[in-house]
Amino acid sequence: MHKNQDGMMLIAVLIIISVLTVVGISVIGYSSQQFRQSNIDVVSDNALQVAEAGIEQSVLELNNSDSFAGYTTPQQFFNNTTQGTSSFTTVVANTSTNAKTITSTGNVYQYGTTNLLQHRKVRVTVVGTGSSGYSVQSGPGGLILGGSANITNSSVYVNGLLTLTGAAKIGTAAQPVTVNVANEACPTGASPGATYPSVCSSGQPISLAQSTNIYGTVCATGQTSTGPNNNIKTGTGGQGLVVGCTAPPVSQPSYDRAGQIAAVTTTAAGTSNTYVCNSFPFNRTWPANLELTGNVSIGSSCNVTLNGNAYITGNLTIGGASKTTVADSVGTNRPVVLVDGTITVNGSPQLIANASGTGIEFISWKSSAPCNPNCTTVTGTDLKTSQSVDTVDVGGAANLPGMIFDAHWGKLVLGGSGVLGAASGQTIDMSGAGTVTFGTTLSSGSHTWTISSYQQIYN
Repeated sequence: MHKNQDGMMLIAVLIIISVLTVVGISVIGYSSQQFRQSNIDVVSDNALQVAEAGIEQSVLELNNSDSFAGYTTPQQFFNNTTQGTSSFTTVVANTSTNAKTITSTGNVYQYGTTNLLQHRKVRVTVVGTGSSGYSVQSGPGGLILGGSANITNSSVYVNGLLTLTGAAKIGTAAQPVTVNVANEACPTGASPGATYPSVCSSGQPISLAQSTNIYGTVCATGQTSTGPNNNIKTGTGGQGLVVGCTAPPVSQPSYDRAGQIAAVTTTAAGTSNTYVCNSFPFNRTWPANLELTGNVSIGSSCNVTLNGNAYITGNLTIGGASKTTVADSVGTNRPVVLVDGTITVNGSPQLIANASGTGIEFISWKSSAPCNPNCTTVTGTDLKTSQSVDTVDVGGAANLPGMIFDAHWGKLVLGGSGVLGAASGQTIDMSGAGTVTFGTTLSSGSHTWTISSYQQIYN
């Protein structure tokens, strides 16, 4: 009896061991499969990142030359024992005058071999935008550059004084620019009177600190100094300071405010859920010739499509992760967002040109003069006071190609860095900015290229 029981126990133990062995093998197999799949996913993600890096690098090259056709020779992105070896190639194709496609292929190989592990392909459409006239134009309040502020690829016109401090720079040695300074900043003082602004008869209109530089051709009324370290330089093809040159004052961009207001066909409150995103879904359409009364805020994940001019009687704030897009139906007729109050752009909003490359012009009409907001002319002490009032503030990473910002009677403050179409104001302050590339005089000739659509290609 005991022998039979011992035999049964042995059989049971063998069965249990067999079952556990099968389970163990299954678990090991499943774990191995999961590990292999994880590795495949990581390699695939790396290949996608390599393809996207090819897109970013190609956009950068397009903004140096409109004729860039892509990277036909593989460009190495990373090469190490952990990730392997990767490279990308790109093809740039024209689809219209203002649009191109960029197709980028990212490949990841086993380290030290030519064994292809994964490849991914991405295609984007890029739109070229530009603006007419000077890219940067300030009134008698002048242009102020400080810290690490740089202006690249842009002609600059300053009616007043140009001040550079810190490590500020205009132009580069390889891409010099044209700078005109009219020295129209007198009489001085807080209450200069009715003759302000007039051209100053003495003094240097350009002030340069030790580590600042201007590369290009500089015409500045009354300027004789090139700075403490010969800071005004020729660069490649520039003339440096043209001594004895007179830069006549030029008028700030004019605009028919009364005409836009008279053309209004739709009026609503600035808090109306029809035009701002007070509730889900967050898609809004602004018809042409719209008037919104009071303050307007476009924020969070609000998506606004602009079909023409808009007039706002209060302040305009654009922020969050919002998108404001120019409708394709507008064509090349740039819409104007006219604001009686201040304009503030902060956070990470997107302002998107249409398929024709048409962006938006934002104008703040705010001044400190008694006629505000209906001023047609501001001069003398009223202008001197107004030019010190912040009426347009563009901060963060201002990647806003094709967009124009105008502080018509006041100060435009640019912080951060990025791409803009153009900037004008009685005063322009970039003392807290990094490098800002403007869209008029890029070395490519006429365009700033930015991504308008993205597509992964599976083949």
